[in-house]
Amino acid sequence: MGIRGQLGLAAVMAAACFSGAAQNASASQAPRRVITTAREVHSLPVEQAALGYPVRLRAVVTCYDPYIDVRHGALFLDDATGGIFAEVAPHPILSLKPGAVVEVSGVTGPGDFAPVILASQVRLVGQSSLPANPRRVTLTQMLTGALDSQWVELEGRVRSVHFTGQILALQIATDDGSFDAVAVREPGVNYDAFVDSLIRIRGDAAAVFNTRRQMVGVRMFFPTVGQIRVIQPAPRDPFTVPAVPISELFRFSPEPGLLHRVHVQGTVTLDWPGRMLCIQQLTDGVCMQTMQDSAVPVGAFVDVVGFPAVSLFKPTLEDVVFRAAHGRATPPQPALVTAGQAIQGNLEGRLVQMDAEFIGRDWGADAPTLLLRSNGVLVPAFLPRNSALGVRLPWKEGSLVRVTGVGSVQVDPLSTNLGEGTVRPQSLHILLRTVDDVAVLRAPSWWNPEHALQSLAVIGLLVLASLTWIVVLRHRVEQQTLALRSSQERLRHLSEHDALTGLPNRLLLNDRLQTALKRAQRFESCLGLLWIDLDEFKRVNDVLGHQAGDAVLCDLAGRLNDCVRSTDTVARLGGDEFIVLLPDLRVPPEAEMIASKIVSAISSPVRIDQTWATVTVSVGVVTCPPAGPDPESLLECADQAMYAAKERGKNCFQVYRPHTAKFGAASEQVLREAQASGA
Repeated sequence: MGIRGQLGLAAVMAAACFSGAAQNASASQAPRRVITTAREVHSLPVEQAALGYPVRLRAVVTCYDPYIDVRHGALFLDDATGGIFAEVAPHPILSLKPGAVVEVSGVTGPGDFAPVILASQVRLVGQSSLPANPRRVTLTQMLTGALDSQWVELEGRVRSVHFTGQILALQIATDDGSFDAVAVREPGVNYDAFVDSLIRIRGDAAAVFNTRRQMVGVRMFFPTVGQIRVIQPAPRDPFTVPAVPISELFRFSPEPGLLHRVHVQGTVTLDWPGRMLCIQQLTDGVCMQTMQDSAVPVGAFVDVVGFPAVSLFKPTLEDVVFRAAHGRATPPQPALVTAGQAIQGNLEGRLVQMDAEFIGRDWGADAPTLLLRSNGVLVPAFLPRNSALGVRLPWKEGSLVRVTGVGSVQVDPLSTNLGEGTVRPQSLHILLRTVDDVAVLRAPSWWNPEHALQSLAVIGLLVLASLTWIVVLRHRVEQQTLALRSSQERLRHLSEHDALTGLPNRLLLNDRLQTALKRAQRFESCLGLLWIDLDEFKRVNDVLGHQAGDAVLCDLAGRLNDCVRSTDTVARLGGDEFIVLLPDLRVPPEAEMIASKIVSAISSPVRIDQTWATVTVSVGVVTCPPAGPDPESLLECADQAMYAAKERGKNCFQVYRPHTAKFGAASEQVLREAQASGA
């Protein structure tokens, strides 16, 4: 590679990843031999890289991203021996373009996954070009980790484009799976035009890692759109591709290769903007997740394009976009079925009607969920999250209702996989459009166990002569009373606890928080409140599935209970958010000690079947009376502290301190004093 000339000086002092004391100790122990090649840095064992070997090398900049990490800028370099990653200071942003020739001075560091250069100085010395012959690799080869920081080329089909601030990510599907190609967004580039194109892309391989330095995935950093070569362009207008029947999705085809987007048409049976769209074509229906938030009326005829996929043993489309279609279709008529018929019949994704008894609401669900009973079968019915459904339901428990919605059959994965290959239905869910999809056919009867007891008491006074009949009636009344108490206790527990984890929900938490505040004011004591949010929990659901996500939540709920006292309350607000109420604290630092214990306990991996999942938490800590005398203020302060913990890098806790700084981390001195007082 030729150097065109001396162009100037662009120096930046990088923030070291270790404390000053550790750096001085490492410098005194590190050898004085200077490393001059990328391969030698990348080949160091992690323990030796942490000693801080001096580095001085000349290399070509393959990619520079100052926005991807708040801790440092990401600089990928390539010399004649290979590639290496260099951490540079986040500010100022360097004027480095792909192909720039630089001299880098610094020391080795262990990095988050593989050895890196902690660059103290980057000097621009010339301009060359990017490596001309990158190694052609597969996703499987990248997943070994051996290609970390190397300049490579992959082939795949673009599935979607996502933007976050200055960063964009192309999701690319290959024969081995999918990965994200990340870059700094270039103004004026229509990245959406790449969707459904078969491309070859050049960039630097990079690991996705957890807090234990383990690789859990891969991605690619590419410098500019010029490193994308379109092999097979996408149709200019995917809606002009001939539509295929819904019934033909995932039928057998001998043609190999990555699937294109497909075009289907149908009548809208359900639209949850930004979440889900269901359409029906004759007797075939399909539900698809979509991020498109434009509403479309039920009954409208639409064109839909998306990538074929299988989710929970059901054919569907992913990365869906849709628009109103020309022409008209006959609106589908709902089929009146029982729960058993819906499970056994071919009603997945179709509009159905069902008569059932309304028995209550699932308070632990993310969306409003009605609990129905049809012929002894429990059927959950889900309303959109924005439904105006408050604490008081518009229907009385025991009402006979007729619900109209889209059927969603849940499959038993174990019996399906162990069987001959045909799916084995397990239960039925109904997806509702609005509250109006629930019509009351019959209000609950006035004659209930309580009224029966009153009537039987009157009858007993009138028929004193019939002792045998009185004994029979008394036995019946006792049985009904026991059944009533059992039913009331079950419904009370259902209304106050999370259905998944069994933890108290928001309703019970508010009651206990009110009581704890009154007790703290009366006895002039202290209480603590911890707001806990799981970091990157969506990745667990995306990679392992929602059943695995539920198993993780249940395991973490048990860990939270193990970290607190028997008098404390661990509650689930919904989704991946938890609250810990700590009444009767001796000193406020006790709350910080418990928060630290929780962060450590949650970070341990969770075993799910043959897989390990690692989840971390961000914890907001607030104590009372300093934070405020009312529950709303306490919850708001804890929420703010939690978000501050996420901004610090997650996997930590943050203390809300209103009278000094807005937020303050717990000092070791405070924790030692609290531990001493506890001892």
